[in-house]
Amino acid sequence: MLKRLFGLITLLLSTSVMSHPVIYKGGTVVSSFNMSSYSDNQLLYSFSSRWATGLNHWRFTKDQQNTEIGLARLNYLLWRRNTEDSQANIYLLSGAGMMDSEIDKKSTAVAFMSGFEADWETRTLYTALKHYQFNSPATSDLTMTQARIGFSPFESDFENLQSWFMLQAMYMPEIEKKIILTPMLRFFYKNVLWEFGSSTRGEWMLNLMVHY
Repeated sequence: MLKRLFGLITLLLSTSVMSHPVIYKGGTVVSSFNMSSYSDNQLLYSFSSRWATGLNHWRFTKDQQNTEIGLARLNYLLWRRNTEDSQANIYLLSGAGMMDSEIDKKSTAVAFMSGFEADWETRTLYTALKHYQFNSPATSDLTMTQARIGFSPFESDFENLQSWFMLQAMYMPEIEKKIILTPMLRFFYKNVLWEFGSSTRGEWMLNLMVHY
C-alpha cells in the first residue's frame, strides 16, 4: 500500500506538474515556448488547485511579418482523473487583451483567446492535445492546434533527471498550410523543464519552463 501511495505521489509531482496550465495552489509558472514561426511566453499563478491566472504574450510570424498578442489569462481545470499508474486532465483556457497585426490587416485592436488542453500520461508514456483560438473583430483570427506523443525510456524519481522522447504535430492554417512535425527531447529536473528539437522542415524549437 505504501509503495502504491508513493508511486501516485511521484506521478503527481512529475512532468504533469510542470507542463500543465494549472498546478498546485500558490504555485507560479514562468514559461517560454519558441519556434521561428511563433513564440508563447507566460507568467501564471495558480490561486487554487483548479484556477490559474496571469499574463501571456504570443508572436506569430509569416513571410517576415509578425502578429503579436498580449493577454490576461484565466485557466480552469475542468476534469482530472488520477489512478495509481496514470493521470488525465482537461483544461479550459481564456484570455483578453490586444492584438498588433501585420500578417492580415495592419492594425491594433482588442483580441480574445479561447481554447482547451487535454492530456493523459503514465511514468513512461505521454499524450497531449491543445487548441487555441485567437479572435480580433477589427484585425484577424488565428488558430493553433498541437498534438504530442512521447515516451520515457526509464522511470525516474522526482529528485532525478527525467528524459522524454517526443513527436509534436502542429497546425496553424493562417501561418502555414501544412502540418509541422517536430521530433524533440524533453528533460525535467526538480522544478525546471526544458525541451529542444527541430522540425522536419528545419525549423528549430527551444522551450523552457520553471515553477516555484
